[in-house]
Amino acid sequence: DGATTVVWSRSNGVNNIVQASTRPAGSVTFGAAVNLSALGQSAYSPQVAVGVDGATTVVWNGWDGSNYIIQASTRPAGSVTFGAAVNLSAPGQSAYSQQVAVGVDGATTVVWSRISGVTGIVQATTRAAGSGTFGAVEDLSAAGQYVDNPQVAVGVDGATTVVWPRRNDGSSFTVQASTRPAGSVTFGAVVNLSAEGESAVRQQVAVGVDGATTVVWQRWDGSIYIVQARTRPAGSGTFGGAVNLSAPGGTAYDPQVAVAVDGATTVVWQRSNGSNSIVQASTRPAGSGTFDAVENLSAEGESAVRQQVAVAVDGATTVVWSRSNGVNSIVQASTRPAGSGTFGGAVDLSAAGQNATDPQVAVGVDGAATVVWERDGPTYSRIQESTSGATMYSLTLTRSGAGSGSVSSIPTGIDCGLVCSYSFSLSTSVTLTASPAAGSAFTGWSGSGCSGTSTCTVTMLGARAVTAQFTANAPPPKPSNVFPTPTVKVGASALVSSVRVPGPGTVTQIVTRSVKKKSKTVKITVCKTGKKATKAGTVKLTCKLSSATRAALRKRSLRVSVKTTFTPTGGLPASKTQAVTLKRKR
Repeated sequence: DGATTVVWSRSNGVNNIVQASTRPAGSVTFGAAVNLSALGQSAYSPQVAVGVDGATTVVWNGWDGSNYIIQASTRPAGSVTFGAAVNLSAPGQSAYSQQVAVGVDGATTVVWSRISGVTGIVQATTRAAGSGTFGAVEDLSAAGQYVDNPQVAVGVDGATTVVWPRRNDGSSFTVQASTRPAGSVTFGAVVNLSAEGESAVRQQVAVGVDGATTVVWQRWDGSIYIVQARTRPAGSGTFGGAVNLSAPGGTAYDPQVAVAVDGATTVVWQRSNGSNSIVQASTRPAGSGTFDAVENLSAEGESAVRQQVAVAVDGATTVVWSRSNGVNSIVQASTRPAGSGTFGGAVDLSAAGQNATDPQVAVGVDGAATVVWERDGPTYSRIQESTSGATMYSLTLTRSGAGSGSVSSIPTGIDCGLVCSYSFSLSTSVTLTASPAAGSAFTGWSGSGCSGTSTCTVTMLGARAVTAQFTANAPPPKPSNVFPTPTVKVGASALVSSVRVPGPGTVTQIVTRSVKKKSKTVKITVCKTGKKATKAGTVKLTCKLSSATRAALRKRSLRVSVKTTFTPTGGLPASKTQAVTLKRKR
């Protein structure tokens, strides 16, 4: 969720205590430092790892009065407090070089090297997913050998790989590995990764989301150290051959490796150019089987050391190191943006005037990179940090079709209508909702994986574009206004009509006759009437004759015009006109 935890070992004037400070998700400030190791005994070299649920485990080696023992403290998911320290390695012999890694299910594996007389052995213990305690310690390397600095990495399926160097002839080291396959509770047989005969040390291991595992190290070729790598492809049980990453002619040290979500693998190291050290990098792009050409990250002229690398979920890669400016060391960083093939220029993170060393870097799901380092002061060293802003990507909404409507987003930002483009931080899940206007219908999404007519959810792993289509509704059909010519019966004082209508509506009737007045013909209303129809059927209309018309009928017969009009509910009127003779009444 972006919460960031930093751990270190600090002197209290008598001994060293492991401490931690956390910047909660959404905050810009680190909380107060808390003690993790017990007072009264020194504790060193803390390491920290965080599970996807936020559970945070810190391991270190603490002095028990006779030996150093690997200890751990965990802050469970949802808690703000670390639990009591627990011993992981057995007493009686010192253990050191501890490392910790967490699987996506929360299973936590700790590895270390434990002295056994004059030799050592690599050991491991795992706290299973959902458990509150670590399991039994398991020996990984063979007894009777000198081993050092084990490293551990866990795949998304839970497969766990541990690598270490083993002294094989009293003078040289061979990098070895052991893997606990997905679903297994025990580690498999040890395999040699580097060739024997020349020393290989400073190994590192990283696993891609597909399970491809890359191990890097530096190996002596008889005159200089060269950075090498071997990869076990996804789904394979065997590592491929070793490949040289650094160029001959200059010693290369301390390789570090990180893998992007798409499998792109970046290795960084420092290499001597004869007068100083330069931080270099090489990347194996996603889907490729070979590493690209080496790229210089730090400038020549002064040495750069202690390089570290981390990758964001969009593939943006940040490398940090400590470089001398001729007077003191300054922490610097360089980033290769997502989708780019080259790193940007180096930028200074620490201030000049005092040495800043041992940088570490971690990247949150929003792309914000946090770098911490140790900086000398007049009397003591302090831990400092610098954090980049979150990576922002634009979400653009386009409306199409003959209809109209609006689109809104959660989190807020898109309100289209008015705002049809907005930038969200990396990894943000944005839900779009379409609302058609009156007379229109929303007919579906397209773009950025959206479809259908429900809400559209987009995860911001890059710039996204979505189209919402609105169509205009067809106007409803007009109700029928067709009716046959009414039947009109002439009574003594009224006209009685039978009007057959096709549905509900209003029926009106007006009867007129023509009269000559002063050489003009005018129309005189004989009668008029009307009635509402609630359904289809016959409507009876009675139109009573006016007194003037009845008086005229006593003298002669009259010819009248009967106009009947039907206006259906919600429709247009239609009329029928017919001539009717009113006979003289004697």
